[in-house]
Amino acid sequence: MDSGRSNQVENDTAALERLRLENEELRKQLQHLLTTASNNEKIWRHFTEIERILFRTRQLDVLVEELLREIKVRFEPDYLVLFLSHTDIIEQFFPEICRTNEPIAENTWVLPLPSNNGCAVAADVCRPSFLNDREVRGLLTVLPEAIVSSIMSGVSVPLCIHEMVFGSLFFGSQDLQRYHPFDSTDLLEQLGVKIALCMDNCLTYEKVKEFSVLDPLTGLMNYFQIHTILEKEARKARRFETPLSILMIEMDFFHPTDGDPGLLNEVLRHAAGVLQEIIPEQEGYLGRFGSNQFLAVLPDVPAEEAAEVVPYLTQAIRRSPFKYQNTAILIQTNIGMGTLSDQTRRTQDLLDAAGTELCRLKMSKDEHGGDPVAHG
Repeated sequence: MDSGRSNQVENDTAALERLRLENEELRKQLQHLLTTASNNEKIWRHFTEIERILFRTRQLDVLVEELLREIKVRFEPDYLVLFLSHTDIIEQFFPEICRTNEPIAENTWVLPLPSNNGCAVAADVCRPSFLNDREVRGLLTVLPEAIVSSIMSGVSVPLCIHEMVFGSLFFGSQDLQRYHPFDSTDLLEQLGVKIALCMDNCLTYEKVKEFSVLDPLTGLMNYFQIHTILEKEARKARRFETPLSILMIEMDFFHPTDGDPGLLNEVLRHAAGVLQEIIPEQEGYLGRFGSNQFLAVLPDVPAEEAAEVVPYLTQAIRRSPFKYQNTAILIQTNIGMGTLSDQTRRTQDLLDAAGTELCRLKMSKDEHGGDPVAHG
């Protein structure tokens, strides 16, 4: 009996110990789950704050600066690099970007994406990829060796949406275990998609803005925008009592294929380019005012100076023919001028004065048998 009771006690004791150990293991797992949930909640709050930046900003250069600063503060990576590969973004917002760029903040860079670098952006699917120290060296070839050699782990987040790749975002750490292949990448993938979406939105916004103010054929200001500029400059000139002149420029040309819309468009585009060289942005404003008419707004230019510009502009355009096949298409201009004065206080007065002079010039040429067109 004593032996049986002893064995029973031992079995009960062993069972209790197993239950205690299981209980401790469950407590550890529960604590791990609570810690993970707390960390995930913290990360989610960080992502929410970053989303607010992403979707409130339409200027891409501002977006990039605020985004990187926010990521650096909230996620505290040792190193952060935004690689850009989209041509429109680089040319329009980061024309000076190069492989030797200085950091925009502490250990934070905006760089062009290295060509033919497989680990920078996933080839098949746009999912984040963890990089070991060797892969990090292959990606960060443009950074100083002292920095690259200190990075022991990293993760590259592709910025892509609708099969369009904008670049990638690299997080680097001196801790070998900071970015581990067993970690979940769902939130990072969402971040990459949202950044790409916002970049796409910024590009679309810029294109819409350009279409609203620029003439799609010549790239100059369209009729409404140049008229708005004229109104603004006229108000400024009246307020500060400074001079203001305008030139209404009409193009005439002749060619046996006259009437070909494609050729007409090419000649007008060429003429607009010549005008931009003669009247650069810092000296005045240029806009398309009609089918073959342009308007130049010249702040701080009195009538005498504007009158001197007319023959120079006429000769410069005539000496810059448009080359078509084996023919040089000469372009002749008729230019009417208007200047702000006591008699022409309103913008419409300026336009009427320039338009009247333009009509007088054309009628004079017709009366004298002048050929308003020429070809070579």
